[in-house]
Amino acid sequence: QLVFTTLPSPLPARFQSPALAPAKMALLGAWFDTMMLFYFILHIPTTVLVDSQSVIPQEYFPPFLIEMLQWHIKTNGDFLVDTNPPWFVALVCGEVFLQLPFFFVATYAYIAKKNWIRIPALIYGVHTATTMIPIFGEILTVGNYQLAGIYAPYLVVPLLLATKMATTKTPFPPSSKPKRL
Repeated sequence: QLVFTTLPSPLPARFQSPALAPAKMALLGAWFDTMMLFYFILHIPTTVLVDSQSVIPQEYFPPFLIEMLQWHIKTNGDFLVDTNPPWFVALVCGEVFLQLPFFFVATYAYIAKKNWIRIPALIYGVHTATTMIPIFGEILTVGNYQLAGIYAPYLVVPLLLATKMATTKTPFPPSSKPKRL
């Protein structure tokens, strides 16, 4: 059986979120945790049904999913999904084979309020935000700000997650009541 330990935050106490304003952070923390839970849950079908079309042959997808993706490409000018450059395919492989399993783990951890998710979530947040840099570089180079707006949550949300996990010792304080699974 794997045992995960909670590592101490590398930041001084004054920069850790629980030390800032406990009551306010608890409310913000609950809201943020709920948002993250839905983010992970919604990311599972998005990755399987939409994003994976960049790395899995089309014959494995029903026509309506292919048409939905083609609509997105045409409507939003998503030239990356349309052309699938090798570096983009490599990033999508990372999403499908690394991030997708994490979404299931994170969903469980957020429902059960498991503090061991801190380091894996920090790694996920930093990894995902880092993969978004070349994507945004390409999108902004051609000036497609509509497409940048569509991709923005996939940069901002993981950055917020990484920031939370880097600035707190326990993502789910003892006062949080875990749900039984």
